[in-house]
Amino acid sequence: MSSVRLKLPQEIVAELDLPYEGVRDLQGIVIAVEGLNVAASLVTLAALRPRGRALVAAIRRWRLRQPQEVIHLTVAGPGLDLKIELPPNVSSAHLFEQLRPLLDGD
Repeated sequence: MSSVRLKLPQEIVAELDLPYEGVRDLQGIVIAVEGLNVAASLVTLAALRPRGRALVAAIRRWRLRQPQEVIHLTVAGPGLDLKIELPPNVSSAHLFEQLRPLLDGD
């Protein structure tokens, strides 16, 4: 079982309301918004995948409220190394497509 370490703004983590049951290790995939004060949470990929669209929507809503010109979202772990630029007007479809390697099956 793979786990995901979410390092996202508290607003995003709270909005997703992810379950913590079944989390067994601290290794795994890290999802982080770079250079910002973030909340750390741990969740399994099995718990995250059904909430993929909610994750994308929460990230997009959060991003629309941020004044920074350039924000990067990173996804790193075994077999994954993504660095996604979040422009101020990032579309949900674009973000979902960029996160597809994480949200599709193992």
